[in-house]
Amino acid sequence: MRTPPENLPSVSRRLRAGQLLLEGRSVKEVAEQLRMTPTTVKRYQALVSKGGLDALREMQVGGKVSALNPDAVEWIVDALNGSAVDYGFDSESWTNARLRDLIEEKFGVRYSRVYVWQLTNDLGLGHRLTRK
Repeated sequence: MRTPPENLPSVSRRLRAGQLLLEGRSVKEVAEQLRMTPTTVKRYQALVSKGGLDALREMQVGGKVSALNPDAVEWIVDALNGSAVDYGFDSESWTNARLRDLIEEKFGVRYSRVYVWQLTNDLGLGHRLTRK
């Protein structure tokens, strides 16, 4: 249910950099166009020269290993696909704050607002969070 890695913005941008390098663009041009550091683009260039775009696809996305196991993530998916009322809230809408509170209560993990937004988007459920 998670977004395939190649569809994540960071990976798409990495692959775009690789494509531009393969088209003959310079490190400086790619860095400026995609707003990356030249060091990052040089690292991508080295990978592309050895293994093509597949080498960039296979790079890890980064960040820490999630504190939530796959069962916990599925639980979150089920919760978001249901009503917030089922989890003790006074309306059906899911908000970032509600989901953060619920994750902390259920799993003992406190995530930032940005991480919860990223998590829900990676799960393809960002549309379930309302702004209010």
